Amino acid sequence: MNKLAIAFSALAFVTWSAPSQASNPQPAQNRCTLTEATSPNVRGLRLGMSTQQLLALFPGITKKKEMKDAIEKAKSATGAEAAYLGFDPATEGDAQQFAGVGSVSAGLYKARVVDFSVQYIGAAWTVDAWIAKLSETFKLPSAQDWVVGPNEAPNKVLKCDGILIEAAIQGGSATIRVRNTEDLKEIDERTKAAEEKKRQEIKP
Repeated sequence: MNKLAIAFSALAFVTWSAPSQASNPQPAQNRCTLTEATSPNVRGLRLGMSTQQLLALFPGITKKKEMKDAIEKAKSATGAEAAYLGFDPATEGDAQQFAGVGSVSAGLYKARVVDFSVQYIGAAWTVDAWIAKLSETFKLPSAQDWVVGPNEAPNKVLKCDGILIEAAIQGGSATIRVRNTEDLKEIDERTKAAEEKKRQEIKP
């Protein structure tokens, strides 16, 4: 089973100013107002869908005994941590629905999808060309409204109302990742609180 690995690159860029810029300022970027409810639906994947709805897209994974514990964790509505599942669409889903997709991963919290990634194969892209394709397909703001991401592969992010959309290029393949930043912030805070509790309980 292919696990989707996403890397991001901190790209260096140069800004320069000229006297004319003071009298002719650059237009402000458009604010992205997409929310979880209006975020992109990518081949049937969307934020907020239930674990059962996700598994219905990839029924083949439920037949794998080694995935039983991870699936049960993903079904939990009370868990304090996110559960991540990786899928091979060619063998675990509908090959026609996921044509051109190499792998998929999804993070679930309280039995809801809060993070998912889709990696495409078969064509080479630059990150701006990929963003143009995503913007055309999902009616997203154009590349000028995306900002350079923090990691190593060519990557840009679009910050919206409670969600983050990322476009990345790695090894010639292109990826879109959609996250609910509010849910992931809650997970991070709960994880840190649990770690601090453990530290406080230790008696040297």
